[in-house]
Amino acid sequence: MTDTSSGGAAVPEALVAAPLVLPFTVPEHPSNVAFRQAQAARMLQTLGVNLHRLVDGDDFQRAARHVQNFFAPELGIADVRICSFDTPRFLLAADHRAEPLIDPVLFTAEIAALTLSEPDGECAVARNLAWLTELLHLTPVERKLLLWAYCAETQYPAVLNRVLGCVPCENWADVIEALSILLEEPVIAVAECLVLPCRLQAMRLILTETQRVPSSLSQCLEASDTLIEVLETVHRSKNALIFDLLEPRLPHWSLQPQNDVPDAALLEWFEQPVADAFIASLSGRPLTAANISAAITWLTGWQVPDAQCEPLAGHLPLDVIERTVQRCFVEHGQRNEPVTVLALMQALYAAAS
Repeated sequence: MTDTSSGGAAVPEALVAAPLVLPFTVPEHPSNVAFRQAQAARMLQTLGVNLHRLVDGDDFQRAARHVQNFFAPELGIADVRICSFDTPRFLLAADHRAEPLIDPVLFTAEIAALTLSEPDGECAVARNLAWLTELLHLTPVERKLLLWAYCAETQYPAVLNRVLGCVPCENWADVIEALSILLEEPVIAVAECLVLPCRLQAMRLILTETQRVPSSLSQCLEASDTLIEVLETVHRSKNALIFDLLEPRLPHWSLQPQNDVPDAALLEWFEQPVADAFIASLSGRPLTAANISAAITWLTGWQVPDAQCEPLAGHLPLDVIERTVQRCFVEHGQRNEPVTVLALMQALYAAAS
């Protein structure tokens, strides 16, 4: 197969048979790149200014060094050294000069004094995020969470993600307080956004598992491939954006056969019931009522009794459950209505019929 009109080369038959596998990568639009770079810089400034409120000790030094290195040109630092906090002392050269500790007060003042350019809103990412906010009736917290997750996932080099990874979380109170600081939103508003079911997770826009306490802030802001694709694609209309959001995509990466994920890894990553559902799906076995109940819990946080899922056993693959949950939450978001367990179960029964 050759696209002679555009001067294309012959496409291997294997790629024709599997159209999801592209023989090339499409370059990002410059306006999207510029928007993300400017937005990530402002986020790193916010992190830098508030870093002393989030971490201390070695965690502060490590995170501050990442921020300092990122803003080296603006700070007038001539000799930027890579942070060596992650390297054990015995692995360093004998003549390695230890970096001086960063003073939190001086560092905060320097980062706060930086003048950064405003992100240009004339790009697909900004427009699509505005459309998502309007169409799904997202709260200010939800919109900011999506923007932070998108920038953390797509920025290169991944400085923002590294700094977020330096902020540990021991419980959900830590998560909510830290996000309240970074998003500049009230604690109660952040808590309401993350209360189960977290609809950003149910709509498959973020991959944060709200059933588990994340170990760091970076795990709270994991953007899905769906979010990235929907934001970066140029949509001709709002309806086209919703259609793209609900378009079937590849299943969870651990369910893709080519990744050959061992059962032991799934049992380590997920709670036992969820891991069992993944293992059954990978082995080609029909999902039991317990598997379906676990999948619902994984996607929404709701604990649905196995008995309610018994009529669905053997009729719903895991990817269909995921898409049905997503569609249910998206459609209710469009109507600005909360999703109930009854509404979700009705959608699942309809998908199984």
